[in-house]
Amino acid sequence: MKKIKIVIIGGGFGGVYTARYLEKILDSKKTEITLINKTNYFLFTPMLHEVATGGLTPDSLIESLREIFREKSVNCVEDTVIEIDRTEKRVKTSLNSFDYDYLVISSGAETNYFGIPGVKENTFTLKNINDAISIRNHIIETFERVIETNNKDLLTCAVIGAGATGVELAVELIEYMKHTLCAYYRDSGLNKDDVKVSIITNTPEIITQFPADMRKIALSVLQKNDVNVITNSTVTKIEPHLITFGDGKTLKAHTIIWVAGVKPSLSLIKGLEIEVKGRMEINEYLQSTKNQEIFGLGDSSGNFPMLAQIAVQQAETVAYNINALINGRELKEFSTKIKGLLISLGQWYAIGHFGNITLRGPLMWWLWRTIYLFNFHSWKKRFEIAVEWTINLFYPRDITYLK
Repeated sequence: MKKIKIVIIGGGFGGVYTARYLEKILDSKKTEITLINKTNYFLFTPMLHEVATGGLTPDSLIESLREIFREKSVNCVEDTVIEIDRTEKRVKTSLNSFDYDYLVISSGAETNYFGIPGVKENTFTLKNINDAISIRNHIIETFERVIETNNKDLLTCAVIGAGATGVELAVELIEYMKHTLCAYYRDSGLNKDDVKVSIITNTPEIITQFPADMRKIALSVLQKNDVNVITNSTVTKIEPHLITFGDGKTLKAHTIIWVAGVKPSLSLIKGLEIEVKGRMEINEYLQSTKNQEIFGLGDSSGNFPMLAQIAVQQAETVAYNINALINGRELKEFSTKIKGLLISLGQWYAIGHFGNITLRGPLMWWLWRTIYLFNFHSWKKRFEIAVEWTINLFYPRDITYLK
């Protein structure tokens, strides 16, 4: 009997969890699941800022896809999808092609530069593990240059984008530079006051997607940590170490990090019809409105918040509906359930919002880490990270230059 073929594009939260749910409910003798991803690993993106600031090693955030699906009926393929032939029901990659009966698209997002001159050429981004390593190496290298040149202006940083990633990064960055690196370089005449970190947003407030009380607390934490918060400021151009705003004002910063937005990666795949915002149009069952055997989830489809917890919830619905189609059952509508919002603000401090309650402090920091820990797929990886976090409680962040 010919097997039913299911192809999943993307090895992020949406794709991996869809494969996991499908593998549990489908008969491997009757179905064949193929997961295609650009890398051979799953990357835990919500914690990239910890790699960038020496809190975690790069290996801590990646899990081999083959290890995740070890002894499971999921075929993992490391390749880049270049085209989808919806007529022939075939996914074409740079090296091969795969026929499908059902297709799941969870290709994620890429950095959005909004066409602003000089942004791509003159800033760091934080979307993958190499980005995090580049930021970390650059910061360490900068301190070495300051010692050689005695130019303390090099210790100026600007984070553009005040969403969760930007706010978490800004706090971790100033802690890393002030409390870790300055301690190692204190004999060279550096002190904490030499470090200047700014966070910039074109909105009236930071983390605008979060409740008002979380925004207020986060702002106070940034200010307490001497982060310069610049609001209502639109960046119009970035030159080497210089930011220009819409009102003509400028800001000098040796290190400029762009985390001001992302856009779906679907434009890189031929053969798909996408809406103006670059996302795939889907119905209440997460099916493409153009082809009902194609499902979309995560950052690449619909108008849902670009949150990992949403992608995981969508993955369960997609798996259920594919199984329903195979077995001739009624489909289930997807409904968003925000279980809670968490944001970390440096060592020993986080904010959590659950229902109408907002909590903060060390307990929330511990809860944030615990929840994230159990979002990793294997006990081996959870144990590795738990050990690393425990060590970090007693020792400074790592300042090793990574090659």
